[in-house]
Amino acid sequence: MESMAIISPEQVEKLRAANVAVPDVNETCIGCSACVAISGDVFELNDEGKSEVVLKDDYQGFDVDDAIAACPVDAISWVE
Repeated sequence: MESMAIISPEQVEKLRAANVAVPDVNETCIGCSACVAISGDVFELNDEGKSEVVLKDDYQGFDVDDAIAACPVDAISWVE
């Protein structure tokens, strides 16, 4: 599977400035891959087996809320 571009903090800031809601995965991620199974266009596992957010112009319509709800350690949230 080809790796997609992982979002950088600078890109998060630019999207937030444009009023785009952006998902975030924090350090409590255990790499269960539930988010990848639910929303593989938004989340992918890195080399350490932890989830990371893929750069998108918009995250609506990608089942991010379902991925947030499915995370067993509440590691995913929307950036405020």
